[in-house]
Amino acid sequence: MSHLPSPPRISQNIAKALRKHRAMEYRRAMTMSVESSEADGDETVPSTWGRLIEDLFIVYTVPRVARIRAPPLQICYLITFSLCATVMLGWLILTLQLMEFNEISISNSFVRLAPPWANSKSLCYDYDYDCSDSPEAWTPHYCGKAALKDLAERLHINFFKNGTFSKSRWVGGAPRIIADCRHFDVHETLEEEGRPMVMTARTRTLQDRCASPAQEKCIWHNQGFDIDLVQNVEGFFLKIRHDVMAAKVKASNSYSTGFVKIKEKEYQLPCSSEGSCDKKDLKDLSLSNVPSCNVSECWSTKYSDYLSIDLILKAANLSLDSHIPLPSEADLESGSDLPRRFLGTSVGIDVKYENANPGAIFPWPRWYEFRNRYTYTFRKMGDYASETDISGASDTRRLFIRKSGIKVFVSFDGKLASWSWSYAVKQLAIMQVVFTLTMVVVDKVSSAQSPC
Repeated sequence: MSHLPSPPRISQNIAKALRKHRAMEYRRAMTMSVESSEADGDETVPSTWGRLIEDLFIVYTVPRVARIRAPPLQICYLITFSLCATVMLGWLILTLQLMEFNEISISNSFVRLAPPWANSKSLCYDYDYDCSDSPEAWTPHYCGKAALKDLAERLHINFFKNGTFSKSRWVGGAPRIIADCRHFDVHETLEEEGRPMVMTARTRTLQDRCASPAQEKCIWHNQGFDIDLVQNVEGFFLKIRHDVMAAKVKASNSYSTGFVKIKEKEYQLPCSSEGSCDKKDLKDLSLSNVPSCNVSECWSTKYSDYLSIDLILKAANLSLDSHIPLPSEADLESGSDLPRRFLGTSVGIDVKYENANPGAIFPWPRWYEFRNRYTYTFRKMGDYASETDISGASDTRRLFIRKSGIKVFVSFDGKLASWSWSYAVKQLAIMQVVFTLTMVVVDKVSSAQSPC
């Protein structure tokens, strides 16, 4: 007896076959539609620029992601990704990009003068109480008879030759100019009013009040013209102490390593033999190749730095013996220029602080510490620096004093680094964004993934 399917069973099989046929037809139609769209797109976009414009403004592209089970390729990708991330993170750490740098906003300097006979082996506290007062006996070249005579003649040419001077002031005629050299102590040599000035020459003129100013057309009569040059002024030392602040970071010369830059070459300030420099970190591995400054020209203690005037002038490319014209609009005779020692000059001392030198931070064992350092650089600011003073003044007589010298301008610059969690997180976030964008660009440019 044959077994035939029942009518309901036959109808179910027919319906199932019809659904399967419709699904196949639908998939075939969709495939043809996609191919037709791509063909149409190729016809309507004839150039690369047109295709780029269409991709940017017309076509919305959805990337297709395919999951491929291929362990060797994935391991190669992970290794490459890890190496790239390690290199970028290492670069951030080694170049201190995770540190926050702040400009120096507050600075303070203390400038004093030390005599030429001061040295690193015989330091003392106060030059009036416990320091020797023994000037050297040698005579510098500008204190010789010929040099002093030449200076007096040049002054006479500039002020009194041909009778062009004021007859109402010099009632006795042109004075006899007396030029000489003298020893001065630190208080006489350093002028602290306003900007510090190291005196190089002092001119004194005695003045008597005119009896009847209305008739004589004068207020003071001048008597005498004496000039004293400071003997061995180049041998004096500037004694400098300073401290700075950038945001919440503090630094000072007492806890930092000092350097001087002379003609683009850097020298380290040596520690004095008796003055303790324990607070200064002078044992950085990064400083092993830096030569030390000559102790006869500069040195450092735990409180101050000593810089000779001679070193400052050489570094600023200045000479007190060079001749320059008077600051006047009048035409002067040839050869009447005066030495800079008499007219004065100005020197800028720039102090640059830093604590983010990677070579000075990471040496073992104190790799985690910031090593503060500062560098002195010197530059010429301009000529003609002098100050005037009145001594022994009374109603009828006074002594007019003109002091010329080296005016000192101290300025501070630099950045100090400090650790900040918020700044570090921000830098890491920026790195992550850059890294992600880089990976996207690489994926877009690459047409195919190369094997290991």
